[in-house]
Amino acid sequence: MSDKIKQKICYFGLSDIYQEQNWLEDMARRGLLLTYTGYLIYDFAYGEPTERRYRILPEKRKKIEQEELDIYESCGWTCVRGTHASTVFYTDDQNAPEPFTDAVTEKKYYVKRLLYTFITTIALTFCILMNLDLNTNGFVFNPIEAYYQLADKPSPIIYIYAVMYPILVLFELVFIFRYTRLIWKLKRETFKRTAGFKARRYVNMILINTIIVLIVGLFIYVVFVPDKRIMTSSFKEALAYKDNDLVRFAEFDPSTWDKVRANMTVKNDNKDVDNPDITYETSYDRNIMMTKMSSEDLEVYPRTDKDGVSEPKLMYQIQLYKAKSAKIAARFMPSNIAEELDYKGFDVSEKRLRDMQFKYKGLDYAAYIAASKKDEAPFYKQMLFLRKGNKYVVVAYSGPIDLKSKVGLFAAKM
Repeated sequence: MSDKIKQKICYFGLSDIYQEQNWLEDMARRGLLLTYTGYLIYDFAYGEPTERRYRILPEKRKKIEQEELDIYESCGWTCVRGTHASTVFYTDDQNAPEPFTDAVTEKKYYVKRLLYTFITTIALTFCILMNLDLNTNGFVFNPIEAYYQLADKPSPIIYIYAVMYPILVLFELVFIFRYTRLIWKLKRETFKRTAGFKARRYVNMILINTIIVLIVGLFIYVVFVPDKRIMTSSFKEALAYKDNDLVRFAEFDPSTWDKVRANMTVKNDNKDVDNPDITYETSYDRNIMMTKMSSEDLEVYPRTDKDGVSEPKLMYQIQLYKAKSAKIAARFMPSNIAEELDYKGFDVSEKRLRDMQFKYKGLDYAAYIAASKKDEAPFYKQMLFLRKGNKYVVVAYSGPIDLKSKVGLFAAKM
């Protein structure tokens, strides 16, 4: 046997034990003799073609009792060194007895270990499916709706949810089916070792290589594609922020804005420091579904109220979503409205959602909601949801102005 090693990827899992045995025996007939089993890569030494027999136990070697290993050795079976989830034995003696001389013994051994992996696979699939729960109102079974709910997420997140997770779920479901079939046949003692392996290997190869390519692609994107998101709480940067599509607070309430801006910085030991009673942030972002996502967020707190507690006095937040198409904006809007209302503390029912809507000339959708007694301390007292074509705007406000009376101001920029 040559010292030269050839490495090959093993595309078989525990549910493919018998196909893997056939593959290894085929390698031996080609003169490639197994010397080491890794988690994915197997080592083969070059040797003379031989009719070598392989048998695989669905258990790591360190978990197999030494007494059992000794029995294998005494019967002419040699254990291959490795770290794989299973243990491989081989023999060149065609007359060597089988490790299990009857189906009952084999069934008890294999089912016990395969069942544990089967349950683990189901649990993993369940966890992946639960990670697809994007809606605050519950799990979304419609993959199309789930796709549109991702519209405002960073591109890598869209990639993971819309591409990688479905592939992983498919991968796990394939293995669940195989485990179910194998365990069922073993328990009924009707299983016969299959003579083929090529079709199973090709299917596994496609699935595994697809997942590897997707993971590598995601890694390359995250590392090498620059982040387009800009977010700042610096007053100087935020004030210089330009966005002609947004109705900034300076336009919404000019007189109040002049007072707010005058108090954004205070003098302290001859240094300008941020006033903790005013929070002002702006952001700009985009992804593969949204060509533009902008926002302005202003919170002005009084130093103390009558009870000595600091509470928000004035709050204004506007978010603009400019989608690649009107369809994306329209399909994204319902889930975003539900998420925004839930996050902002509004208690909404289907009836209240319908009653929120009103007609406004030039807009495809308009809705307004004001806090009521049924809402438990919402962050904002009023909210507007407006859409025209591929533009969708969300406005949240707490202050003396009637937000609905300003719809024309927002509509003019859409």
